[in-house]
Amino acid sequence: MIQYGLLAAVTGVLALGCGSSKAPATTGAGPGSATPLTGELPDTCTASEDCELVQACCGCNAGGKQIAIRKDAVAAFEGSREQRCSETMCAEMISTDPSCSAEAICGQNGRCEVAPHMQHQ
Repeated sequence: MIQYGLLAAVTGVLALGCGSSKAPATTGAGPGSATPLTGELPDTCTASEDCELVQACCGCNAGGKQIAIRKDAVAAFEGSREQRCSETMCAEMISTDPSCSAEAICGQNGRCEVAPHMQHQ
């Protein structure tokens, strides 16, 4: 009985980890778009070619998602992953989040966004 309770607790912690507040929002627009270290995602754009999808703290092969940011900010974003995601635990599972089969576009509001594949605006 104690072993089952421990297993349930560990499973619950892993499941909650990917929903941690440390993970950035799927788009850079609106409330909740801030990352813990930078304040805002680098997501302003003028064309879809300015944008690229990157793995959030927990990527698509770890129960997570992708987000859209400017291409020129990808290296810095990836470089901050260890510190930005230090308190996030990822599940060992393939994600079903829609962002995992999406593309990055420059939305009407001039911000990089995650959009269903082949749905350019």
